[in-house]
Amino acid sequence: MITRMGLRNSLHRVTTYKFSSVWFVTMLCFILTATYIHISSFLNPYIGLSLTPNASNSWAVHDIDPQGLAFTSGIRSGDTVISLAPKREVRLLHQKGEFLVTEAYTIGVENFRGQTSEHTMKPGPREWFNIGFSSIVELLLLLTGTYALFSQPGSRVMRLFYLLNLSMAICILTIYTSQLPLSNYILAFCAAWLPYCLTAFYVSFVFRTRLHRFRWLLFISRGIAVAYSAGLVFLYIKQWMMTDVQINQGITTVSTPVAPSGPTNLLNFILCATLLILIWMTWVNRTSYNRKEQNQLLLMLTGIIFSLIPFIICFAIPTLLQGEPLLPVEYTLIGFLPLSWMFTYVLVQRSMLDLKLVMPRLMIHGLYALIVFLLFLAASHLHSLIHISLLFVSFLLITWVYKYMLTRSRKKNKLNKDWLEHQQLRLTMRMAEQQNMRDMIHVFAEMFHKMLDIEGVIVIWIDDKHRYSQEGTGVFASIQNIDNEALDIEVLRQKYDLAQVWELSGEHTTEMAGFLGIGHKENRTLFSAEEQEIIDKGRLEAIRMLVNGKLLSDLQKRYEYRVDQTDLHEHQIRRHRQFNDIMMEAQQAERMKTSYFLHDQLLQNLIFLSRDLEELHDTGETHKDQTAVWLECLYASQRDIRQLCDDLYPHIMDRSDLEEALQWLIRTLQIQSGIRMELNYNALSGELKQEPLKSTVFRTIRELIMNVMKHAQASFCSIQVHTRANDLFLQIEDDGLGFNVHTTFDTATGHFGLISIQNSIQHLGGEFTIHSSLGKGTSINIRLPLTKGATEQ
Repeated sequence: MITRMGLRNSLHRVTTYKFSSVWFVTMLCFILTATYIHISSFLNPYIGLSLTPNASNSWAVHDIDPQGLAFTSGIRSGDTVISLAPKREVRLLHQKGEFLVTEAYTIGVENFRGQTSEHTMKPGPREWFNIGFSSIVELLLLLTGTYALFSQPGSRVMRLFYLLNLSMAICILTIYTSQLPLSNYILAFCAAWLPYCLTAFYVSFVFRTRLHRFRWLLFISRGIAVAYSAGLVFLYIKQWMMTDVQINQGITTVSTPVAPSGPTNLLNFILCATLLILIWMTWVNRTSYNRKEQNQLLLMLTGIIFSLIPFIICFAIPTLLQGEPLLPVEYTLIGFLPLSWMFTYVLVQRSMLDLKLVMPRLMIHGLYALIVFLLFLAASHLHSLIHISLLFVSFLLITWVYKYMLTRSRKKNKLNKDWLEHQQLRLTMRMAEQQNMRDMIHVFAEMFHKMLDIEGVIVIWIDDKHRYSQEGTGVFASIQNIDNEALDIEVLRQKYDLAQVWELSGEHTTEMAGFLGIGHKENRTLFSAEEQEIIDKGRLEAIRMLVNGKLLSDLQKRYEYRVDQTDLHEHQIRRHRQFNDIMMEAQQAERMKTSYFLHDQLLQNLIFLSRDLEELHDTGETHKDQTAVWLECLYASQRDIRQLCDDLYPHIMDRSDLEEALQWLIRTLQIQSGIRMELNYNALSGELKQEPLKSTVFRTIRELIMNVMKHAQASFCSIQVHTRANDLFLQIEDDGLGFNVHTTFDTATGHFGLISIQNSIQHLGGEFTIHSSLGKGTSINIRLPLTKGATEQ
């Protein structure tokens, strides 16, 4: 066991180091590329000016892009360009007889009235907004993907999630920049692999227990991405070889052929097809999940649809049908960030990520005010209706998030406030009780002191935390800090020079309540009989006071304990009701699953056979091929019935002992899942006689292995069964993802199988413990008592 755990930890460290290196390389490349693109976009903002040579051998403005600096500067179509002043150089891109100004610092133009003006192409609010917005979105996407990757470096789902976030960040980087050739090339290749990353992550996460059924889809998606990338490489090499660069009078003219629209249309079609395939896969397999998993599946699919629908409706479909999009591509891919956060939320709900965000209300107010101020500041510098509409939608979304965070924070603060008030009340009651006890003892000591002509009185008592407290008068009023001393009558008499010391305890209890000590008389004479009687009555009164005080404290403790037990009992009742409702729903879902199985498979086969047999009865003719189809239908029905019987109650339980049944189970599940499984059976050689115990062990191990297959993403699972003394011990270990044990038995988390197993084990008088943490596998230990006569030697 130690060797296996050590090997597992070594593999975990190697895996972490491997993917840390990959992450470092990808992040370094992204940071260098992003820095170059952002700086180049800032130094060379998008001008959006198209020129054509006129008859007078000068440049005429042919077209103006409203998104460029030339439009905001006041340049209009039909103006004549009289000067192009460079900051470093003037660069024109020649395509289809038009010359696009890609780099220029100042542009001098003459309008149709003969008026001349000079315009400086400096970055404006739009450029600042694009750089800031894209940088923030890129950072959030990369931080989300990085956190997921380092939380589970060995998980294929987390690696694909990181690659998906990286692909979306690269798309955002290249879209919100000026028309740089480098950004266009990167965007084309990244967009080619984005459908594959999305499909691979969705299939690996949602259908991880049936991944072998969808490997063909992943293979096709990967093949399309590779073929598309190879085609892009060919087109770009061809375009580069046909590019002609000329320099004339300080103006660099780059002549390049127009890129064909076929690859872009093909990419748009692939993205649309990817979305339709994901919707189809989810709809077909929806019935194989429980209610909570169906809700999470619906949330994921809805998030994907709403995140990609702007791109599909406003860009992809219009481009395919009419060649022009309804909106620029940078506005249609704004849903990448909500898509990533939605995936993160589902991963947290599935206990695959441990993400807790604590944000004070003051920070929420401040962050909301800052974001709204930035939005209004951006709106004051924008003149495009599209930009203002986008800011308005962002404002509505941010306001909704702000109200949601405030409501959640208010509820949490109310719960914390109620808990603090309850604790404060309990503490106040205890402090008041202690103070009342001290005041009563002080009054008793003062009165006792005045009735006797003595040096002083000291009362020492034990509080509810078994600590000594003291109250003294006269010469004993200055005594402090005796709580750590070992006290008895002789020690007190010698240390404080007391005349008499008594141990205070009740008549019917042996537990000591404290000590009462009195000093010598002022004249150092002996106590008279009358004074001794007063002393005895005072001692009895001190005993009664301390015992009653302790009894009152014990009653208060019992009352608080009963209140806590009542709250716990009510909470357990609520959980039990929720669990019963969910178990009834699970049973209903199992009945529906069985009904659908009988109706959609067995009944359809019988209908098919009865129809053909009726035709055979009417015609009296049959064919060999038709008979083969009938046999195949019967064989399929036999397999389905056998599978259903094994799921409901394996008949091997009646024909063999527990060891053989477990070996059969592990062989079957190992073939289905591809997970390497190992059974170490070291129990008694005889068969377990008690059928509930035998069936419980079998069903428990089967349920736990099924959980490993569904959720753990493990490569190895170990099952150990052994007996010791009068107990049967089970241990199921895997090297999978692990989960948060603290939320295991919360009905909101959906671990209903584990809750059912725990109830079955407790019903038989056993114990059920789980040891797991994210990224380090899971170990489940079960102890079941073997009653007398349970085994046969």
